[in-house]
Amino acid sequence: MTVAIYGGNVFVQYQDGYKNKEYKLPKIGIKTDKGKWLNAFVKKFLTGSHNYDYVGKIHLKLKTTTYKMNNDLSVMVAWFKNLKKLKQHHFEGEVFNAQLKRQQYYEMEAA
Repeated sequence: MTVAIYGGNVFVQYQDGYKNKEYKLPKIGIKTDKGKWLNAFVKKFLTGSHNYDYVGKIHLKLKTTTYKMNNDLSVMVAWFKNLKKLKQHHFEGEVFNAQLKRQQYYEMEAA
């Protein structure tokens, strides 16, 4: 993951399959619950120091819905694009909370 700043605009550079892509992060206000939630998401997953090397799922909760996503930057960018489309009332009273649950591998004994 690479974060680049060109002329005050923040870009996230990532790989989707075999293609290198770049996504321009929009400027988000912090006066509303939606803005606070989206800014926390961006700081944690897109511009922060989140480690995408671990195999596992990211667990997020928004209102009564729980989301489980692969620990991959391209998945987080795609989900962020969809989050922006939600209306403001979906974020009212919500506090950003996300957890990475790692997958554990068990070795099978040979019989």
